Amino acid sequence: MSTLKLKLKKIDALKYGIITGTLMAFIVFIMVAIAFLFTSLFGIGAAGSDAYALGAIFGGGIFMLILAPILYFVFGFIFGWISTLVFNFILKKTGGLDIEFEKTGLDLQQIGNE
Repeated sequence: MSTLKLKLKKIDALKYGIITGTLMAFIVFIMVAIAFLFTSLFGIGAAGSDAYALGAIFGGGIFMLILAPILYFVFGFIFGWISTLVFNFILKKTGGLDIEFEKTGLDLQQIGNE
């Protein structure tokens, strides 16, 4: 099989920032939701202690279930955007990144016509 060689010159920083922020928010939402379930189970046993009152002040974990994904999206977007700008600068100075693809049964003219 023949190979197709392309050169990566630039990545759209805004789109990459959105993708990075969204992935980070999704992952942290799943992690916080799982932690919320386990801490809710353990919190039932601590109903008479000071830990129960502290948990009630912060909404019993629902506060973090909402706030953590928002914060992770914002920071993921910012750091994804900055890292892409740096990466694009490096690509510009080094002449791009050579990427090699293996050509399969699909012709180059057929890409995007599906």
